[in-house]
Amino acid sequence: MVKAPAPPEKEKDQSALIGLVWAFQFATDGSATPIPAERVEAVLAAPSGWVWLHFALTDARARRWISERAPISEHAREALAGADDHLHLDIVGAEIIGTIPDLHRDLAEASDEIARLRFVMTDRMLISARRTPLHAVEVTRRAVESGQRFSEAINLIDAIMDQFADAILHLAQRYGDQLDQIEERLARDDPGDERQQLGRVRLQTVRVKRYVTHVRALLHRFEPRLQPVHQRVASAMRALALKLDHVDHEMSAVYERSHLLHDELGAKTAALTNRRLLTLSVLQACLLPPTLVSGGYFGMNTMDLLFKETANGSLYAALISLSAGAITYLGLRWFRAL
Repeated sequence: MVKAPAPPEKEKDQSALIGLVWAFQFATDGSATPIPAERVEAVLAAPSGWVWLHFALTDARARRWISERAPISEHAREALAGADDHLHLDIVGAEIIGTIPDLHRDLAEASDEIARLRFVMTDRMLISARRTPLHAVEVTRRAVESGQRFSEAINLIDAIMDQFADAILHLAQRYGDQLDQIEERLARDDPGDERQQLGRVRLQTVRVKRYVTHVRALLHRFEPRLQPVHQRVASAMRALALKLDHVDHEMSAVYERSHLLHDELGAKTAALTNRRLLTLSVLQACLLPPTLVSGGYFGMNTMDLLFKETANGSLYAALISLSAGAITYLGLRWFRAL
């Protein structure tokens, strides 16, 4: 039985790298050149400048290539292709390993949902991976294709985080506009569906703020560890932390404003409820005397009942009932109960 010839190495590489979304090789001046999938391993073996590989973890072949053939440590492979989605930054030898947040990209624009970008960075290589399309990463890729130069991998990470910060600031502005509309409606009208709208804004603000605060704290803690071994990377991390400080301040301002509006909405809703309860109480107080007159006195069916033998007796009884209600209402006004 004749064995079928083994597939060429080029076809193997293409099959193994199906999950590769894109690959770029950056020269020493920062200019980028796309790398075909079949040349990725050759470029990684003898890189000139540095290389950026970006993978889609939804493809099993991408996870297999990362786990078996990526030129990184076992810890880095587990961080890239594993199941752990917690945000973190770590140093393993010459590698900087991390998971940072980004906004999920829905069709042509960023959504409100937070996703994850995993990466492993060295002096000559940046391997990143994601499960869903990411906004900041896509914007940075377009910048690379349009000619923007990145002389080091940390500059690319800085650009991605900068785009993430801009997207969060845009969200803060959008949430602020929604709060403006809610505040104007609260000032003009009684509360309507503002509670649901405000609840959605508060929920999204809390989610985004949680991630921004977490990453900001990670960068502040990570920078002193980098300082002795990677001074340039540590300086970039410090700059990123300062950017996220501003973003966190903006999101905190939106959150505090939404909290105040929530309290104002609660107070206005309580006041409206109290007014309605007062109206019901007044109606009950005004209707009780007529009920006692009509159902109590005139409902006794005694022999000497008033107006029993009188023409238009029912009309007189009705006038007495209405008068009782009117007197009760005037009494409440007199004693300033209304």
